[in-house]
Amino acid sequence: MVRSLKFCIFGLLTFVFFSHASNSEDVSGFEVKFPKDAAHAKTRKIKIIEKTDSVIFEIRDQFGIGKGSLILKNRKWPDKVILRFYLSGLEGLTAEIKGKTFAKEELKIRMLDSKGNSLKGRYLLKGSKKIPGYFEVDLPLSKLMGTRKIELRWIDFYRR
Repeated sequence: MVRSLKFCIFGLLTFVFFSHASNSEDVSGFEVKFPKDAAHAKTRKIKIIEKTDSVIFEIRDQFGIGKGSLILKNRKWPDKVILRFYLSGLEGLTAEIKGKTFAKEELKIRMLDSKGNSLKGRYLLKGSKKIPGYFEVDLPLSKLMGTRKIELRWIDFYRR
């Protein structure tokens, strides 16, 4: 009796563990992809923060030059799609949507401190120290209608 009770408890714990594990998979409505052959691929990451009516993609890249794809899965784009680049600068940025490439100048980019307050200037650097903050871009919903994929390319600042 004790042995079968232990077996039942073990079976129940195993079931709970694997049920929870299968539910803890990526349930996000989005997917991020980087090119397989990308140099410095391990230095970049895109974190997805989903809210009720918005999504924020936090892009971090230690090397500073990269590209990646944001893919919509089985749903529609939320009302607000925000890109946040945690880089020292944002000299270059393109977003390819539905075969059309939008350059940095066509996208409204704001430089903000870590609390979301506007900053002036071009770089998040003061001398050789990094200022805590990010560059933010709101992608207009009108540009995203009818597409499931956004291709991004970024450059923090040109090296000489």
